[in-house]
Amino acid sequence: MRARVPLLVALALLCGLSAASADDFDPVSLIGLDLPGAVGVLGLPQRMFAYRGPAESQDNVVFYYPDYRYLFWYKDRVWQVRCDRRYAGQVLGLSLGMSRDEVEKLSAEAPPPSPRQLVPNGDSLYFDLDGGKYPLRVRLVFSANLLTDLYVYRSDF
Repeated sequence: MRARVPLLVALALLCGLSAASADDFDPVSLIGLDLPGAVGVLGLPQRMFAYRGPAESQDNVVFYYPDYRYLFWYKDRVWQVRCDRRYAGQVLGLSLGMSRDEVEKLSAEAPPPSPRQLVPNGDSLYFDLDGGKYPLRVRLVFSANLLTDLYVYRSDF
């Protein structure tokens, strides 16, 4: 007697998907999008607000989504994506709420071409992403040794 595989599982296997990869949010794909592109991917935000920087050139418009993702805009393009401590999915293979030790261990075991080179700075760890349209950097912010914020941003600004 043949075992029956549920249709969704079979489709996922055929497409090379797994439960982990389906839940892994890729903020890199949003960097550089214009308004129609971002709304096409994430829909309309729940809120939109201004974020004032120390200098006028650092002011941003921010889209806030109810799943705790944020898009930061500069000159009509997404230049930064943030997920805060309440975001429930995975981002770049990491989960908000992980310990700093877990993040460092996962980063050291990252698949080829090479492990992530984490650079500590205060309460944060940084690493660069290669191979995209723009030079990108990831900032991992920790509080009480737990990952509370994750930012992916263009490092050429």
